[in-house]
Amino acid sequence: MIRNLIVFALVVFAGFFAGLQLGYDTMDPCRALAVEKARRSLLPTAVAHIWSRADTEKMGALRCTSGLIGSWRNRLQS
Repeated sequence: MIRNLIVFALVVFAGFFAGLQLGYDTMDPCRALAVEKARRSLLPTAVAHIWSRADTEKMGALRCTSGLIGSWRNRLQS
């Protein structure tokens, strides 16, 4: 039972990081969040990327991951 839970958690983490690599060409959740914010911004892409990158540099990895998952959830709901 515990072994199955550990294997499931490892598969979820591996899927998350594989998705980051495939979708955003990075394993860093803060850089992926910056790319996601730039894609959804109304500003031109270059300006939005610089702005969102500066915004996410101050954030920790856990907060970036949470923001990225929240962004995905918002995109799925709309």
